[in-house]
Amino acid sequence: MDQRKLPTCWEKLNMSVGIVLVHGFTGSPTDLSPLSRKLESIHGSESVTTLCLPGHGVGRIPSFDQAAFTEIIADAVKRYRREDRAVIIMGHSSGGILSLAALAEYRLIPDLLILASVPKRIDTTYMERWSRHRLGKNDIRFTSVAQIVSLINSVGSRIFSGSFPVVILHGSEDKLVPCEEAFAWSNNGFEHYARTVIVPSAGHDLFLGTNSALVIDVIVRAIADREHFQNTEDKSTIEALLSVEPEVNRFLTVSPLSGHHIARCPSGQTIKGGQSILGTVSDIEPVFANLEITTRCNFRCTYCARTTAEKQDADMDKKTFIGILGLLPHAYRITLVGLGEPLLHPQAVDYVAEAYSQGRRTALVTNAMLLEPSLSRELIKAGLESITFSIDGPNQHIASCVRQGTDMDRVIKNIKGFVKESKTSRTISTAVFSAVSAVTIPYLEELLDLVSSLDVHVLMLTDLNFEENVSKSLWKNANDCIAATVRRAVSKAFKINLPVLTVRGLEEFGLWRRYGKFLLLSPDQLYRRSAKRTWCSSPWQTVPINVLGDVTLCDCQPDVSIGNLLSQPLADIWNGRTMVEHRSRMLGINPPGACKVCPRF
Repeated sequence: MDQRKLPTCWEKLNMSVGIVLVHGFTGSPTDLSPLSRKLESIHGSESVTTLCLPGHGVGRIPSFDQAAFTEIIADAVKRYRREDRAVIIMGHSSGGILSLAALAEYRLIPDLLILASVPKRIDTTYMERWSRHRLGKNDIRFTSVAQIVSLINSVGSRIFSGSFPVVILHGSEDKLVPCEEAFAWSNNGFEHYARTVIVPSAGHDLFLGTNSALVIDVIVRAIADREHFQNTEDKSTIEALLSVEPEVNRFLTVSPLSGHHIARCPSGQTIKGGQSILGTVSDIEPVFANLEITTRCNFRCTYCARTTAEKQDADMDKKTFIGILGLLPHAYRITLVGLGEPLLHPQAVDYVAEAYSQGRRTALVTNAMLLEPSLSRELIKAGLESITFSIDGPNQHIASCVRQGTDMDRVIKNIKGFVKESKTSRTISTAVFSAVSAVTIPYLEELLDLVSSLDVHVLMLTDLNFEENVSKSLWKNANDCIAATVRRAVSKAFKINLPVLTVRGLEEFGLWRRYGKFLLLSPDQLYRRSAKRTWCSSPWQTVPINVLGDVTLCDCQPDVSIGNLLSQPLADIWNGRTMVEHRSRMLGINPPGACKVCPRF
C-alpha cells in the first residue's frame, strides 16, 4: 500500500449536514431530546430530524413493524440527500439496529453513523437484565419481543461494508447492554475501523443519565469533524506531512476525520513552511496526548516534579486508558510519560498494543531500569514506534547524585539490548533525553561518548525547567566556561556523527527525518530563555493527562488541573476559561512564570 496515498473518503467535498436521530423500539423521541436540542441550537432545526417511529408517542408501545420503521428512516435519509446534505445517522439502542437494517435494505451510505448503546447479539443472559430494565413499564407483546430479538441477531451477524466513519458510543455502566457489545461491533461489525467511545459512569439511557453532557459533546464534535471534512488546503498539508512521517497514513485510514486537526495544528502547519495563527481559543482538538499511566517510580530524581510534589502511588486502570483514547479521537501520537516510570505499570505492553490497534503512533519515555530483553521484545511486538531513554549523567557517581536509584551498568545494558532487538525485528525511533544542569554540565562531553556508544538515533538536550529548579539551571549560571563546554560538546557530536537536538523539535512531525532543522548549532540555544512565546505550541495541540484522568495545564505545570476528561466534555476543558486565560498570557507581554523559566517557551 502506498504510504503517501490518502484514504478515498478524503475526496468528498464539504456540504451542510442532515442529522437523523432514531430512538429504540421501546423508547421514544423524548429519550433523545437533550441531544436534539443541542444539535438544533448548532445546526438549525431544519438540519435535525428526530424520528418518531410509527405507532409510538401514544402512550403504549405498538407491535413491532420492521418495514414501517426502516421505511421512515430511509425516507428521512433520502430527503436530506435530495437537499445535497451530508447525512449523519444516530441510532440509540434498537434504533441503531433499525438504522443498520435500513442501510442494508435500501442500500444507503451515510457520511457518519453513530451507534449508541446498541446490542449486537441477544442471548439468554439478557432475560434478567431485560426484566430489570422494563420493571414498572408497559408490557410488550411476545411476538414483538421475538421479532426484535430476531432482527438484532440477524443484523448483528452481518459485516457492513462502505468507507463511512462509524462512532460506537456505550456507557461503562450500561445494565442492559454490556459495554463488551461495543467492542464486538468495532471488532466484527464493519469492514473498516469503527471508533469506540466508552463513556465513564454512563448507563443505557445515554442522553438522560450520568455524564450525558459528555456523551452529547462526543456526538457534537464528531459531526463538526464531518463538516470540516476535507478542504483542499488541509489535503495538501497532509500530503506534505506524509512525505516526512508516512506513519500518519495508517492513523488517517482508521480515523479519516482527524485530518483537519492534524493539518491545522501548529506542527502540521510548519511542514509546509507556514505558521499557525494562534489565538486564545483553539479551533482544533489535541493531536498529541501525554498519558501518565502510573505515578510510581523506582528513581528519586533531584529535579523531578514528582520528588518535590510527593505524589501518591497510583496506576491508571485499563478501563480509564481505553476511555481516554476514545474521548481523544484525533490524538495521533500517544506518549506514555508523566511523573512515574511507565514500565512499572503491569499492563504497559497492553496499553501500547491498544493504542497501536487504533492506528496511533505510540511512544514511551523510560529510565530503562526495567527494560529487560523479554520486555523489549514484547513492547516492539505490541507496536511501540518510539522510545526515549532518560539519562542525565554519564557515570554512576553523577547519576546517583541527580537520579537516585540508577544502576548505570544495568541501564546501559538494557538500552543496548533494546536497540539490538529493534534492529533485528523492527526499527524503532530511539533517543536519549538529558536534562543538563549546573551540576552535570562538566560531564557533557562524557555524556556524548556514552550516548554514542548506545547506538541511538539522536540525543536531545534541555536545560532544567520548573521554577523550583531555576537556581541550578544553566540559564541562571551561564558564563563563558559553560558556553565553551557546550561549544566543545556540539563540535564533538558532529565529529562522532551523533545528532544533538534542542527541545524545540519535541512536538514536531517527522523529527527523525527532519532533525537537521532542530540541531543544537548555537551553544546558547541550550540555556537561552525567551521573553515572549517563540517556540512552544503545546497548549494548542497537546493534552497532558494524569493517572486519574485529570487534564493538566501543561507538562511543565503537572500540579495544575483544569478539568477531568472522564467527567467533563473536552470542549469545556480544552477551550475552558483556565486554558483560554493561559493561552492569552502566553501570547501577551507578561507570560506565566512557569513559561518564563521553560527552555521550550
